[in-house]
Amino acid sequence: MLMYANRRIDHFCRLWLALGVVALLLAGCGVGGGAGGGVELDGAKKIALENFPVGVGRGYPSAQLIAGQQGNPTLQPGSPAPNFALLLADGSHLSLSDLQGRPVVINFWATWCGPCRLEMPELMRAATADPDLVLLAINTKEELDTVQPFADDFTMTTPVVLDSKGDVNNLYAVRGLPTTYFIDASGAISAIHQGVLIPPTLKERLDALR
Repeated sequence: MLMYANRRIDHFCRLWLALGVVALLLAGCGVGGGAGGGVELDGAKKIALENFPVGVGRGYPSAQLIAGQQGNPTLQPGSPAPNFALLLADGSHLSLSDLQGRPVVINFWATWCGPCRLEMPELMRAATADPDLVLLAINTKEELDTVQPFADDFTMTTPVVLDSKGDVNNLYAVRGLPTTYFIDASGAISAIHQGVLIPPTLKERLDALR
């Protein structure tokens, strides 16, 4: 009788342990919890990219997840690009989705990344040559005082976006730097490039957006 009772207790404990593991996995995947986190955007403070500050860094907006919006688990050519916000210090903002109608290049980089340094001049030349092209240079987990000298060196007159917590890097499943996403005018991913972009490859990717 005692052995039977012990077996039932053991079975009960194993069941609760299994349920606990499942609950943790679901919590980690965000199941049942909605998008979680993210900023609530004030519609009255939405501005066009043309109204961002001028000059190097274009105001150094911060990259922010948007409350209530889900990510895109597929992240492959043809699928929608996950939305996020660029938030300026005064509270004005712009979302990636607001840029639909224009080709967008999202480049994930860091100052310590040698290949990022190699490709940045080509990216800047491409952005300068095509006024319709939007280049978002998203820095990975570095402080403004580290980012500014790099942006000055390369005359980065496109938005230099500070992803201080790496939230947007995670949203885009960035595994190494540099990583570049090419987004077409409909807001869909046209191509994903990991590693340094050489000029012929960059031209090919940009031509496919037009």
